[in-house]
Amino acid sequence: MKRLLLLFCLFPCFAQAQKTLSLADCVELLSRNNLTYRAGNLQAEAAQANLRQTKSLIFPQIYVGANHSLNLGRSIDQYTNAYIDELYNYSSIGANFQMNIFQGFKIQNQIRQSQVLKESADENRKAVLNAQTILLLQGYVNVLATKSLYESYVQQVESSKQQVDRVEKQLNAGVAAQSTLYEIKATLANDKFDMVTALNNYKTARLALFQRMNIDPDDSIIFEPLTPIEWPADSKDAQAVYEDALKQFPEIKSAELSQKSYYYLVKSIKANNYPSLVLGANIGAFYASTNTNLDYFKQLNATRNGSLSLGLNIPIMGRWVTRPRVELAKVQERQAQNQSDIAKQLLRQSVEMAVLDVNSTADRFGAAQGQVESLTASFTVVESKLNAGTANIFEYALAKANLGKSQANAIQAKYEYMMKQRLLQFYRQGTWTGIY
Repeated sequence: MKRLLLLFCLFPCFAQAQKTLSLADCVELLSRNNLTYRAGNLQAEAAQANLRQTKSLIFPQIYVGANHSLNLGRSIDQYTNAYIDELYNYSSIGANFQMNIFQGFKIQNQIRQSQVLKESADENRKAVLNAQTILLLQGYVNVLATKSLYESYVQQVESSKQQVDRVEKQLNAGVAAQSTLYEIKATLANDKFDMVTALNNYKTARLALFQRMNIDPDDSIIFEPLTPIEWPADSKDAQAVYEDALKQFPEIKSAELSQKSYYYLVKSIKANNYPSLVLGANIGAFYASTNTNLDYFKQLNATRNGSLSLGLNIPIMGRWVTRPRVELAKVQERQAQNQSDIAKQLLRQSVEMAVLDVNSTADRFGAAQGQVESLTASFTVVESKLNAGTANIFEYALAKANLGKSQANAIQAKYEYMMKQRLLQFYRQGTWTGIY
């Protein structure tokens, strides 16, 4: 019974167990909650709705209407066309049909333009998600790095506490001076300050990551660590990576499709210079209370009428109106071309910088690891001498500070290297598949 009661009391603790999120999980949360990406989705939905609206222009227009009126005073009899001065009812019903037979392929080009703009919006949505994912990756790596730095400073604090305990024992035994204890406590205080600073940086990084995903901060969440990834040797060739990215990146596709849309816009504007052919038809009937010989339905049958028409419109001076619009559309097309060139330039610069960053961070990480190994060995020697009484506290504090700095540099270089690796791999393959 006691065991059952204990399990019952501990059940809430198990229910509130720590949750683990991977980088892929964070990206999934980002795609669901990030407002910037949501705005890109709404733009894509608006482009889809605009395409459906444009396609509807190709269908014939059919209208059905009915009207009823009560006439007072002097009016015209609908049957005799004579003036009458009495109160009478009048109602009519009718249907109209209209269809554009030919408009110089204006609507077809508008549909093509809307289709291209819809595809451009879809690619832009992917580009927005990629941009937000890069920021998320930076925030995720920053969380892991600040956590490792905090854990490193915790170890340094524990090491200093052990030295304080040892010196206090030596002081009680009369083999150490009071000043030595003060100096080692000052080192402990510095380590605690660095630990608190690292903890605040870690909390700030976590909060920024939660805000990026637009979810409530949760201290119980643990983020999975990252491991270095391998990539082919040609990934270090910036030109090869750029050529691969040029074929796959949604930013480039979106810019190129946006430019292409103006080609169809120009054609749809020029269509106004061609003759247009419109087919129309209508049918109607009416009822008037002045005709007492026929009831309502017989009057509708007696007054039914209809027509079928085919209209031809030939613009005479339409080019004066369309020429400025065509010139404006061509300027906008050149602006879109310039935006496409800018997107390609930014992509090339980003790839070149990513290749350079991977190489430099790899060298920096290797150098930092070597520095840690050397200073760890040096600190071990100094610590042994201090314990043996052959080294002073200043040598120990200097060796410890140098080791702590090198460890911090190694941690930062490690996570920066892993982040640059993933960023370069993303530029190489154009997607995040296999990178998380």
